[in-house]
Amino acid sequence: MLDAAVRVGAHDRAGLERLLRYCARPPFALERLERLDAERVVYRLPKPQRDGTTALTLTPLELIDHLAALIPPPRRHRHRYHGVLAPNSPRRAAAVVLGRDLTDDPSASAELAAPGRAPAPNARSPARYPWVMLP
Repeated sequence: MLDAAVRVGAHDRAGLERLLRYCARPPFALERLERLDAERVVYRLPKPQRDGTTALTLTPLELIDHLAALIPPPRRHRHRYHGVLAPNSPRRAAAVVLGRDLTDDPSASAELAAPGRAPAPNARSPARYPWVMLP
């Protein structure tokens, strides 16, 4: 994901190099990948899993299958927005305020403050899966 707030100065060559190195990173660390023989590849996980697994032994085709799961399907958006950020949400205009101060626009602030259901607490995903655990 790209953060549009990240900026590099016009003459900041070191900053530009850091940004390009970050964008060109592979989806996994090559140092953790080891080829045992022609039929087996071992990937050492960055952290032990809940069941204590620290490494995965895969065939080369299984490794390619796991990597292929990272490639988004063609002509499909990678992100989908739900709730107030959904494209057809009636409250989207009030929630997506770019460059406006809500105190200057009473209609937008009143729309956001409309009584309704309380916002859900910031819930995290029940589990985070490394790329090798994807189907």
